[in-house]
Amino acid sequence: MSDPDEPVDGSAPSRSAAAGDYPGEFDPYTEATSRLAMPARRALVSLLTNRFITRSRNRAAWDAVLDYESEIGERLDDMFMTLEVDRDYEVAFKRKVTDDDVPVMLRRDKPLSRDASFVLIFLRREHAYTDAADDPVIVSNTQIADFLRPFRESGDADDAKYERRVSAAIRAVADLGLLTQDTEADYLYTVSPAVVPLVSLDVLTHMEQVYLEALSDPEAAGTTDEPAGTPAAEQPNDPNDDDGDTRGVSETGR
Repeated sequence: MSDPDEPVDGSAPSRSAAAGDYPGEFDPYTEATSRLAMPARRALVSLLTNRFITRSRNRAAWDAVLDYESEIGERLDDMFMTLEVDRDYEVAFKRKVTDDDVPVMLRRDKPLSRDASFVLIFLRREHAYTDAADDPVIVSNTQIADFLRPFRESGDADDAKYERRVSAAIRAVADLGLLTQDTEADYLYTVSPAVVPLVSLDVLTHMEQVYLEALSDPEAAGTTDEPAGTPAAEQPNDPNDDDGDTRGVSETGR
C-alpha cells in the first residue's frame, strides 16, 4: 500500500510531509530553507576570517551584517561566539564565549609586543573624548614616540634603534587595521574609530594597569598578552596550525 503523503508523480514531498515525517532525522524542507542567503554567508566568512569588519572598508559585508544580523548571530552562537555590532562606530566583530566548558573556537594570534599594546592604549585615549560623529582622529609618529619614550631602556642612546621600535609598534597596529598612514604626509596616521568598541573600557582598564606596572619597571622585556575576548587577539582556529587547538572551526569546515 502506498504512503498517502508520498507524491505519485515523483515530485518533492509536500511541506506538511517534509516537516512532520522526519522526527529527529534529516528534514529536506528545513535543510533547504535554513541556508543563509549568499550575502549573509559571505559576511559570516568575513567575520570568521577577519578580526573585525567596518562599513568603510567592508561595505558589502557590513550591509549584510545589518540585513541578516539575527541569522548571522545564530550561526556564530552555534560556534560558541557572539556577534557584536556597533552602529555608531560602524564596526562588527565576533567575541568568543568565555564559559569554561565551551570548546576553543578561536586561536590566539601572536601576542602584540608591549610597545604595540601601549600604542593601542594611546589610540583609545585619543578617542576618549570623541564620538562617532566627530572628525577623524589624527596622530603623528612623534606623538606615539613620545608616549612610548618612558619605556626606552636606561642608558640607551641609540636613537635609530628606538625609532625602529616605534616604527615596528606602529606597523603592528596598522596591520590590525586601526591606523591608516596619510598618503601625503607619511608621519600622520588616521585612527580607526573601530578602536573604541574593540578596546572596551574593561580591556582599556586592564591594559592601563599593565602600562602603569611597566612604568615602574621600564626595562622589563617581553610582550603583553591582550585580555581574553579582545578581537584584536583572536582568530578562528586554523586546522593546519600545529601550534593551535585544532578543535572548533576546523570541525565546522574552516
